[in-house]
Amino acid sequence: MITFGSISMQVSFAPPPENMMTVDPTLQPENVTTSVGDLIIVVFSSGSRMRVPEPDKAAMEVSWVGGGNYRGMTNISDFGTVMVESGADGISRSHGQGMMMNSQGEVATYRIQGLGNMGADGNFRNHGIVFFNATPGGVFEQLSSTVGVFANEVNQKGNAVTKIWELQ
Repeated sequence: MITFGSISMQVSFAPPPENMMTVDPTLQPENVTTSVGDLIIVVFSSGSRMRVPEPDKAAMEVSWVGGGNYRGMTNISDFGTVMVESGADGISRSHGQGMMMNSQGEVATYRIQGLGNMGADGNFRNHGIVFFNATPGGVFEQLSSTVGVFANEVNQKGNAVTKIWELQ
């Protein structure tokens, strides 16, 4: 004897509450804008250390040391470490931190996140965002309220140039 049974199921999707989809007339979409502002940092650097932290993961930790300028007037030294995770899609995702210092010993720190890929020329190009932190009163003070966007290129020798613009 074969018995067949079925359970009927009815699914209904209720509309969202009316107040959830109401557009607030005081908000004006044309007021929501952004632009890339002034070039604030240019740094030339070299990889100082590389390590593979997990043997079964396509990721590499890269540290660097470099120098450049802040706002075209202040010479800086720049140090940092980034974790670069290679994706199966050919896109690398990176996240890390660094610090820069001027000749008076003033310091600003930053965190970065970026996306990059290897070019046909063998150079790695990366773009992303930078969040700064600086102590009040110094030359870097304004960075604490600044979000930066960066682009960099790393050649096959591990030498890089990085530019950071202010996001406005």
